[in-house]
Amino acid sequence: MKKFLKQFALGLFVFIILNTIIAVTYEYPTYKSVKNKTNRNYLKWEALHQNENTFDLIIIGTSRAYASFNPMLIDSVLNTNSYNMSTSAQDIAETYYSLEEIFDYQKPKYIVLDLFLQASDASYDYYQTFSNASFFNSDKRKFNLIYKGYGTTGILNYSIPIVKFKNYIKQDMVGLFSNNKSLRKEDTWFKGYLYDTLTVSKAQISNFEPISNFENTTFNKNRFDSYMKKIMSLVKDNNSQLICVRAPYPPSRFKLNDNDDENTYFQSYMKKVNIPFYDLNSFKNYKYQDQDFADYHHPNYKGAKKASQQLIEILKKS
Repeated sequence: MKKFLKQFALGLFVFIILNTIIAVTYEYPTYKSVKNKTNRNYLKWEALHQNENTFDLIIIGTSRAYASFNPMLIDSVLNTNSYNMSTSAQDIAETYYSLEEIFDYQKPKYIVLDLFLQASDASYDYYQTFSNASFFNSDKRKFNLIYKGYGTTGILNYSIPIVKFKNYIKQDMVGLFSNNKSLRKEDTWFKGYLYDTLTVSKAQISNFEPISNFENTTFNKNRFDSYMKKIMSLVKDNNSQLICVRAPYPPSRFKLNDNDDENTYFQSYMKKVNIPFYDLNSFKNYKYQDQDFADYHHPNYKGAKKASQQLIEILKKS
């Protein structure tokens, strides 16, 4: 029994030390960026919290929307005051609770939500989710996102660094043995939008895979339906108008698909609930080229100019 207790104590000690090292390694850069006021998510929420009832157009969704919609361009044409609250790997539960927080401080006329199958699947980037939620002013809302959004698994991932950062640890381990050391570069950034000057390379284009569909994602229709209904109700209760879009993809990726599950599903769903939906790869015949993208699904500044102009046309008719 004593031997077992010693082994247990040693194992617990190693576990605590390991988690402490991981927490310091992966949390400190975030802490430093917040202190230096360079953390993107921190700056987004500061803008929303410190400028109450200022923004009449909020754009929300994953990094695809983060890189697609330029508020400066939109505002220059529509005379709006918009803000891009899209964040990396934003899950639909994260979107819902983020909107709750937004409506506590803003009274936007429009909410533009970018739809993406992988934003409602069985794979979550808990680090990104909790990084975003950590800037909520409401502690109750943080807890609701963690527990109601992800259950006991959410609590586990929030509490134990080795679990929360497992994907990043794996990436870093793979990176040690990889010759590809390139990192996604963030150039100019304003009003929540990334002005990306990168252009996808021919080598990257040759390695493109099919766009999101029911075969290559774990899209959960019930989960999407549940949170979408909550989002629609929340937006309506706050006297705002919801407009849904699908950010563009490089055209070469469409050539790899036999069908377009993502667009077909969202078109059908939104028609049933009477919410406008626009697929930017086909709306108003804007012709996207592979060179309008920084990688396989993030527009660069050239693609964002087209996407922003499309959104302007959508808002003009709303």
